[in-house]
Amino acid sequence: MEKVDIFKDIAERTGGDIYLGVVGAVRTGKSTFIKRFMETVVLPNITSESDRVRAVDELPQSAAGKTIMTTEPKFVPNQAVQVRVSEGLDVNVRLVDCVGYAVEGAKGYEDENGPRMISTPWFEEPIPFQEAAEIGTRKVIQEHSTLGVVVTTDGSIAEIPRSSYVVAEERVIGELK
Repeated sequence: MEKVDIFKDIAERTGGDIYLGVVGAVRTGKSTFIKRFMETVVLPNITSESDRVRAVDELPQSAAGKTIMTTEPKFVPNQAVQVRVSEGLDVNVRLVDCVGYAVEGAKGYEDENGPRMISTPWFEEPIPFQEAAEIGTRKVIQEHSTLGVVVTTDGSIAEIPRSSYVVAEERVIGELK
């Protein structure tokens, strides 16, 4: 059986650039995953102290609870970092964070006036935050990612029951296929 090195194959096709799109429902820990991946894999490969400090400042925020923290797609770090995957194979890594698909029980889609309206680079007029989150998540999946990482939850991290996540998770996985 022939051994297939997926990272080598992707690196050859993309000029060494690997964008990890971190997707899933809202409030699953996508930003926390990105922070941990950056701390473990990417930051140790940044040789310049000033570049490392800037990359730390670019890390996404995260918090417990039902309130959505991420408000737009974000490339982390701002500039790709070279990471050695194996002997003779270096790749330029960036992660792409997104809001994620809606789940019942998550807070942040509405304010005291109803649907939270936000300005996006995709439309001239403000649109509801939930619609913008869906568009941004879809763009991360379809346009910005070389590899997709789906983050799921058992419902123990955000005070939202597991059953609320199932439809959004199935949707993400279906779109990645």
